Amino acid sequence: MSRKIALLTNGPGELWGWVRPFAAELLRRCWDVSLRILPCQFASGEERRIALALGIPDVSGPESSLRTALSLRKFGKGANGTPPDAVVQLGGDLLWGRMLAASARAPLFCYSYGRKNGIERCAALFTAYREMAESIASSGEGQSLQRTGRILLAGDLAAELPDTFVHAPDGEDRIPEGRPRVAFFPGSREHIREYAVPLIRELAAALRESFPALDARIILSPFASAGEEEAFRRSGDLIPVRGGSKESLRGLDFAVTQPGTNTLELMHCAVPFLVAVPFSSLRHIPLPGVAGALANIPLIGPALREAALKAKGRRTGFVAWPNRLAGRQVVDELIGDISARDVARVVGGHLLDGEYLARTRKSLAALSSSAPRNAAVFMADHIERMLAER
Repeated sequence: MSRKIALLTNGPGELWGWVRPFAAELLRRCWDVSLRILPCQFASGEERRIALALGIPDVSGPESSLRTALSLRKFGKGANGTPPDAVVQLGGDLLWGRMLAASARAPLFCYSYGRKNGIERCAALFTAYREMAESIASSGEGQSLQRTGRILLAGDLAAELPDTFVHAPDGEDRIPEGRPRVAFFPGSREHIREYAVPLIRELAAALRESFPALDARIILSPFASAGEEEAFRRSGDLIPVRGGSKESLRGLDFAVTQPGTNTLELMHCAVPFLVAVPFSSLRHIPLPGVAGALANIPLIGPALREAALKAKGRRTGFVAWPNRLAGRQVVDELIGDISARDVARVVGGHLLDGEYLARTRKSLAALSSSAPRNAAVFMADHIERMLAER
């Protein structure tokens, strides 16, 4: 009889970057896989559709916090069948995973890049890099996990991008001389893209002043609609490419992105990039919990959101994952009162500096290779062993 496993996730980055490869490995092993999508301020609205398209047979959510709590409790009690043998949380507040694991009387596992409240309740916590494991172990919650050997270096699930999800346009495998290929990442949420795309268009126009033959691509999230992609094709100024695969990043000379898992995907493909966060964008970034509720207050809410995110930015240091892993600046981070032309000047300078591009590619490749490979296999093997010992 196959094992039953419940996966919990929240935002589009976690669903695509973490759940997708891990669920594929579990399904390959004939596990009975259920996915519960948690409430998330970063949700795109397309999570359920994408999860079903990935072949996960049982998907529910997202719902309100109250309905999520009630449905997890029912699911854990086996209201619609047998309860899960294991719970694995891949993103979101660990409160949900603890709640489901307690109802099902099943072990709780977690995959995370950093510290989380409640991780001491986990049977094991999987992470990607040694630096991440050390940071988690240094926290109060992580010390008990470290002492009992429950912080495990599995590798980066985000490195397991599919090779062929969407192909780049035919006939464009080689970059013509003097035609740099630059990609822009507008974000996975429609609300963020509405703000980001005009800035991207302004940035591309500024770059074309120095590079008239610029190949400007916009890397659309797997969660973006087909209508949005077609609108870019009609406009003709940016070539739309559906992201989420190594193929979508093939042949890039440079990329401009926001903070997030995109920075790891670019690192794993050794594509030089920079992270741009204009302070003017902060009013469009959602916040969790009480801060998120205050940020929705009419008139003063956006200003509160901007102030909170500026304060957070001053505390957190690096925002690009390669920089955080290396503890130094491997790629540029432009954060502050910056314009599209400010970003264009930096990108243009790098495109003319072949030595910089080669050095950055080498540094990114070295960071990517520092993590173990086959994270999904490692995690599934470990969970199977623990359940066999129960």
